[in-house]
Amino acid sequence: MTAIQHLNSRDLHGRALRARRLTVRVLRLVGIHAGNVTIGAIYAAVIAWMVNDVVEFTTVLNITSNRVILLILAAWGTTQLIRAAAYDIADRVDPDRRDSDDLWDVAAALRANAQDITNGADYDEIRLALQTSEVLPALHGLTARLRGAYAQDGEMEEASALSDTTALIRAAAESLGHRELSE
Repeated sequence: MTAIQHLNSRDLHGRALRARRLTVRVLRLVGIHAGNVTIGAIYAAVIAWMVNDVVEFTTVLNITSNRVILLILAAWGTTQLIRAAAYDIADRVDPDRRDSDDLWDVAAALRANAQDITNGADYDEIRLALQTSEVLPALHGLTARLRGAYAQDGEMEEASALSDTTALIRAAAESLGHRELSE
């Protein structure tokens, strides 16, 4: 009797996820080591060129020093293009890159604004920008949805903690003039 194998969509998703993560890892390694490979190739070519000058082995390596410099610069430029492309493609296909990266960017922008106040920026303008950007109402909505998701999955301890967090964020948003928050 033959066994029937059923493919689960989770299995396919898990394999695709692992494949994408492996691809990202390989691309990042290419980006990291492209410079080392190029430097090694440049050293080998320069040594071969110098040996060829002494031995006069072949006419293939019979090039002028100006061309050698041009070839070295071209190799280094190509390496920089390969490095940039590898990192860019890795960032685009990285399945973990999109998981809350935008929140890291928001946090960095908020820290930069706090540093601007320390450096003498107009704090009234920053407060007005904070109010009009509606960061706190958006954060309130996010934490309220997170609380609901945890409650729906039966994780009541996390839901309770997020209820407290949501209430505090609501109070902060209301203190900046946002009274129309929905729950």
